[in-house]
Amino acid sequence: MEHIQKVQIDSVGTRYAVLDLLKWFAIITMVVDHISILFPDQSYLLRSIGRWAFPLFCLILAFNLHTAINSQKTTTLSNYFKNLFIFSLLSEIPYQMYITGPFETLSVMPTLLIGFILVVLGESTKKSDTILFFILALITIFFSKYIMYGFYGVFLIATIYLSLKVSSANKQKTLVILSGILAVLGNLSAWYIGGFYNYIETYPMAFSFAVNSFLATVIGCIILLNISNIDLKLNIPRIGKWAYLFYPIHLVIIYVLSKIVF
Repeated sequence: MEHIQKVQIDSVGTRYAVLDLLKWFAIITMVVDHISILFPDQSYLLRSIGRWAFPLFCLILAFNLHTAINSQKTTTLSNYFKNLFIFSLLSEIPYQMYITGPFETLSVMPTLLIGFILVVLGESTKKSDTILFFILALITIFFSKYIMYGFYGVFLIATIYLSLKVSSANKQKTLVILSGILAVLGNLSAWYIGGFYNYIETYPMAFSFAVNSFLATVIGCIILLNISNIDLKLNIPRIGKWAYLFYPIHLVIIYVLSKIVF
């Protein structure tokens, strides 16, 4: 941790191979997590691996936000918002089909969307945006149980963003650790709200979820904070906007397979 340096952004168009690698890892671990419903006997292992997915998506979102805001790319931010908003709507029905049970939370897309909006509002110098920031933050806390990973997941995006923004090494370390804690709390919120802590047999899985989500967040933060110094000599395929569409489509595919298998 003592080697963390302030992340340097050369330009909004700079491509980092390690960032593409993180994106692939996020998608793969997400799929591993979701296919756990097809392999109930391996659910513990698959869902533990899947705990890396959400923190990685938050890291990627925070990094892209930092890049666009730092470069004052309002068009990039506008397009980012549109994609998150549109696919938040498009993904909800496939996600609820995938869950199959009664409604518990929205899909992960609204979590990312709210985190995005909070960061943008928080960086605005307009008084009206500051008011909107606090209103949205309060609404997020109030309706936390309907948001995947709760308000912890939303605020995780903001703390990761701040860790990339601040120049003080001590503040960076604090924000990285805080981000790791928020990731853990977000992953364990459903376990706690559902009262599963009353059953000792659920503790090993809860511990595994906590460890994996914390490691994913802290390791990811360290990578992003040193991204300019990482020379990854690999040809990593770029992930384009197809990744947005992949989310609802892969949920539908898994849902159909679950009906065939079971």
